[in-house]
Amino acid sequence: MDDGTGLCHISDLNDEGRTIVVSYPDGTMPDGINDLTLINVPFSVDYDSNTSIENILSPEVRERMSKTNLILEEYETGMLDEREAGEALFNHLFG
Repeated sequence: MDDGTGLCHISDLNDEGRTIVVSYPDGTMPDGINDLTLINVPFSVDYDSNTSIENILSPEVRERMSKTNLILEEYETGMLDEREAGEALFNHLFG
């Protein structure tokens, strides 16, 4: 966020999930968070606690998240084994 607060959205398979604070503007982290890797997001977000995260993400980001979720769901349901799922995720994320 613009004030330096770090947020993380954890999605579930029902397009819901939860958003949690992972770092404060002063650089400290809430209890229970021991390690944090920051990833630059290619756009700015005006945070409104009444808006769902799906409504503020770009279509490209939502599409990439959907593909990741699909691969994980296929693994969890047994359609992909561990190796296949790992390869699919690697190719999707880094290929």
